[in-house]
Amino acid sequence: MNICILSGRIAKNATTRGSEPKTLSFILETRYGVNGDEKKERVSYVPCVLFNPTPEVETLLTTEGEGQFVEFEGRVSGSNPDPNTGRRFNTEVIVRNRTLTFTEAPALSR
Repeated sequence: MNICILSGRIAKNATTRGSEPKTLSFILETRYGVNGDEKKERVSYVPCVLFNPTPEVETLLTTEGEGQFVEFEGRVSGSNPDPNTGRRFNTEVIVRNRTLTFTEAPALSR
């Protein structure tokens, strides 16, 4: 199975592409401790894609998305490099639309 659960802040407002299907692309900033030590926190930026968003979610993510804390379930999608076209390997998370939740960020214990 290919399932991932992510939570974090949206790094910048989402961008819209296409119309059928409409997609939203955004970058999720995730943070994690190293070897259980939250003082040595690391940051990762995860590219995400949401297909056929509701009008409310589209408006929120494209106008006020930056800094919003979200949680969702998705699947990892990778593309293989193509030496003929020069396309490079790319990995992104495809968000399951019904699992996208806007929430308050958890307090960090330090």
